[in-house]
Amino acid sequence: MRTKSQLCALAIMAFAAGAPLPMDAQQGEITSSFNPGKPILPSSQYTPDAPYAATVWVFNDGRRYNDLYYNQILGAPDTDANGRQWYDPEYELTDNDIAWQEAMAPFSSDDYYKGHKSFQWVVSEIMAEMYMRRTFTLESLPEGTIYLACGHDDAPAEWYINGVQIHTVSDGWNNDEYILLTEEQKSLLKTDGTENVLAVHVHQNWGGAFADCGLYEADMWNTTTLLNTVSGGTWDCKYYMLNYNSDIETAEECGWYTAEEDESDWIAGVGPFSNDENMFYITEWPSQARPILIRRHFNLTASDLENINKGAKVYLTCSYDENPVIYLNGTKIWSATGWNDNNYTETALNDNQKKLLHEGDNILAVSLMQGGGGGHIDYGMKIVSPYEMSGISLPETDKNNQTEADLRIFNLQGQYLGTSADNLPRGLYIKGGKKLILGK
Repeated sequence: MRTKSQLCALAIMAFAAGAPLPMDAQQGEITSSFNPGKPILPSSQYTPDAPYAATVWVFNDGRRYNDLYYNQILGAPDTDANGRQWYDPEYELTDNDIAWQEAMAPFSSDDYYKGHKSFQWVVSEIMAEMYMRRTFTLESLPEGTIYLACGHDDAPAEWYINGVQIHTVSDGWNNDEYILLTEEQKSLLKTDGTENVLAVHVHQNWGGAFADCGLYEADMWNTTTLLNTVSGGTWDCKYYMLNYNSDIETAEECGWYTAEEDESDWIAGVGPFSNDENMFYITEWPSQARPILIRRHFNLTASDLENINKGAKVYLTCSYDENPVIYLNGTKIWSATGWNDNNYTETALNDNQKKLLHEGDNILAVSLMQGGGGGHIDYGMKIVSPYEMSGISLPETDKNNQTEADLRIFNLQGQYLGTSADNLPRGLYIKGGKKLILGK
């Protein structure tokens, strides 16, 4: 490091562990996020103004809560005359001591839930069971992924699509819960005009009660990781440990965070850094005694820049302790005071900050101060843009000639998987230019 004073003489401490990751970006990870504004089948929690009808069976013998029965299922519908269970698509509704009945959501212990009159299957302090069968037809499915809204209060709770269990909860409550369906689970949904059955069971211990279900089209994102955090493994860097917090100001005067900085006397190491044995403890950093400077390089292609210029988001992610200052290609873009424990702060770069990015080598640098307690740093950067499901079609000549091209199988991301579906997991694929459910 070049200095104006004695910065070069400051003691440097280092402990390297693990292997560095390549500095080139990891391209094309497709991710999903829940969007309550894209219902396929509305739920009470996320689409309350579209109440739904269901057939329900309630076991409620007025039993007050007792620890002895915590999370214990008190009753269940009988099997039908053919031995089918309550969640089977062909189940014939029983009418024994307790009959199935038609009811309207929301299914809650409150008089009203989100502004709508509830079907009160139980009241506070009384234990009960709620079983629900919701039937519906679908003309089509989105090309992307699907979320199941599965709010519940309490548990055990379980959800089935067309007789196949897709989710269970063993304890606790969460009215906001949702899960991402796997491709295999998504393929359970029928679009041939016949009825689908979404079956739900929720147990009530005490307090408020709630049972819910719904399906939502996911927002799909194409994520390019420029610099990974520890969730993606260790990361390589150059770093420098200083003696005093005041040395950071001296280093700033020397432009330690710029592209012109000579890294020949920096330590090549592996992050993240921490002073204690925790999730960030890859390289030891005695944060009580020394501030730290870190430089990480990443590469941008012309395609990356084109994607950014078209409106893709660039996110900075950071978990820190304490007082981080981050520079992108020599310009300060973000800082924070204190620490955020083991959490991560995620910040989208504004348009001016995105203009700092350029094709080829880029540098994301961070300084942190020494402090009296623990200390750690883990940070990264990614490009996120909407993922457009463009589908896959075979060349016209292949279609017309009906050659081996018609046997070729692709996944929804366009990866060629061969011509046999024998070893594929059951799910949606592209074959002969059409989406088909294949696999076992």
